[in-house]
Parts: sequence; C-alpha cells; structure tokens
Amino acid sequence: MIIGIVYDEHKNECIEYAQLLARTVDKVRGTESGPCALVAGLSDCGDVISRADLLISVGGDGTFLRTAAKALERDLPICGFNLGNLGLLTEFEHDDPEPVIRRLAKGDYVIEERRVLRVLVTDAEGGVKFDEYALNDCVLERGTLARLAYVTVCIGGAFVDNYPCNGIVVATQTGSTAYSMSSGGPIVEPGNDVIVVTPVCAHFTDGRPIVAGGGSEVKLSMCLEHDSMFVSVDGHKNIRFEKGYVCRCLPSGRSVKIVRIDPPNFYEVLRRKAEGRRRKLAGAGRD
Repeated sequence: MIIGIVYDEHKNECIEYAQLLARTVDKVRGTESGPCALVAGLSDCGDVISRADLLISVGGDGTFLRTAAKALERDLPICGFNLGNLGLLTEFEHDDPEPVIRRLAKGDYVIEERRVLRVLVTDAEGGVKFDEYALNDCVLERGTLARLAYVTVCIGGAFVDNYPCNGIVVATQTGSTAYSMSSGGPIVEPGNDVIVVTPVCAHFTDGRPIVAGGGSEVKLSMCLEHDSMFVSVDGHKNIRFEKGYVCRCLPSGRSVKIVRIDPPNFYEVLRRKAEGRRRKLAGAGRD
C-alpha cells in the first residue's frame, strides 16, 4: 500500500507535519508488505498521485479540495489532517497521527462518497470554454466592478427567475457549509443528495436559497450584459464569463471518496470547529 501525502507548501507547519506523517508511516510499516509513504507539495504532486493507493491532505479545507480534485482523476480515497482554521472536510486533527496511520494501514476505515458537480461553460456558439468538477461549489459572481449583475437561473430545464445580485452559488451537499452558508444558504447534513442554489446579496426580498434534487441541472446566464463576471469552481479554478456564455452545473456520475475513521456526528463537528475558529480569531485580534 502506498500512502501519498500532499501538503500546502506555503506553510512551514504543513511541510514539517507531512514529514512527521511520512516517518509515522515508516514506523508502523513493520514488514516489507506494509505501507510506504510518498510526500510532495500540492503544486508538484503528479508522481505521488499517479502511484498512490490512498491520499492524505495536510492543510486546511482549501488544500483538501485541491487534493480531492487530483484524487478524482484516479478515483483515489482521500483523508485530511487539519492544519487550517475550520477544517470541516479534514477529519483528523494533528495532535497524534500514529493511531490514524495504523488504522489506514489495516484498511480499518469506511468510505463516504460525495457526489461532485460537473461545471460546463459554453460560449454563444456552443463551444466548450471550461469543463471542471466541483466538490464544494460553482460560483458565478461579479468581479471588482461594483454595479449589479443580473443572472438568469434555470433548474431542471425550467426558468426560475432573473436575480439582481452580486452572484449565484451552486453548492453540493458538501459545499453547503462553505460560501453558500455565509451567503444565507441552508446547512445540509451529509447523505442528502441535493443541490443548493444561493443568491449572493440579492437586491429583492425574494432572493431566497433553493434546495433542488441532486439530479437537477442548474443553468446560469446573464440576462443583462456585465463585463466583469467570473465562474469559479471550489475557489481555485476560474474563467471570465463573457457575453453569451452559459454555465451549466450538471449532476455527474463521479464522486470523491472521503476516508472516515469512527465518523463523528456532523452537528457536533460543525459546532466544535466553529467555536475553535472563533477562539483562534479572538486570540489573533488581541495580538
């Protein structure tokens, strides 16, 4: 078994912790048939991805999302050690990694599958300009230009409304606790196969979030031209959204396989990690 360890190379603590994990894998290996570790930074992890049987992300949720996008290419299971702020996707804290590594080596874990969205952007002639997968969300949002955007939303082939807003978030169940939640969207418990459509700063009172079935297609377009809009996927892949473009968020047959060991209660984790972030930010404010 080859365990690939991918870390955020912009943080020294992540680099050091990835090396600690690699030493821990060596420690628990025991025999030649035991697990071995390959380690690489996020920007240079192609060889690790191609050879690994399981991936570990070291960092925060952003690092996890980027690693998960790479894991999706080979349908690899992935787990995360949290060295970020909130870490809702990264199950394991960094205090004692050895018990986790031992259980990974034994295969003593369960796989939780999370459906991803296929985000397809086409131009006025139907040419494909962007084709990516989103574990968290797809966001169509205005850039630095301050004036309102006017976005047409269709769900399942039916026209929903034209929204005067700053943007629209189309989130998976996983992404419901990210940008969608901060924009007033609902929290979705894992296991509910839904898509959440949340307007960002809608300028009328009817700009409420919509919870659609997981098999729905969500189509976004501009009903009035706006020369500063962008589509982004999971916060790290983006494209400028030009006149005549259409963004389609499609249900896909693909899923990210998240490794869980003694899966904790979702609401307990949400509360505990939110409280931890508040304490951390309060401490930073006093410095």
